[in-house]
Amino acid sequence: MSKLKIIPIRNAAPQHGPDDLQNIIARRQMAESAVMNALPRQGAGIALLMSERRALRAAMRDLACHIDAEEAELNRIAHRHASRHMAQTGHGAA
Repeated sequence: MSKLKIIPIRNAAPQHGPDDLQNIIARRQMAESAVMNALPRQGAGIALLMSERRALRAAMRDLACHIDAEEAELNRIAHRHASRHMAQTGHGAA
C-alpha cells in the first residue's frame, strides 16, 4: 500500500493588495484638493457666502468619508498581518 501526502489548499478570502490602499489614498488626496478649492481665495477673516459654505461642508464630508475608508483599509491590513503572524507562531488568530 502506498502512502499519500495530503497538501491542504487554503481557501482564504481574496487578498487586498497595495493597489487598493493606493486607490483609497488617491481618492483622499482628491478630496483634500476639493476642500482647498472650496475655500475662498479672498483671504482670512472674510465671511463665506452661503454657496461657499455649502461647498466647503460637502467637500469636508467627502474628505471625512475618504479618511474613514483609508483608516478602515489600514486596519484590515494590520489585522491580516497580525492574524498571519499569530498563526505562524502558533498562537491562534488575533
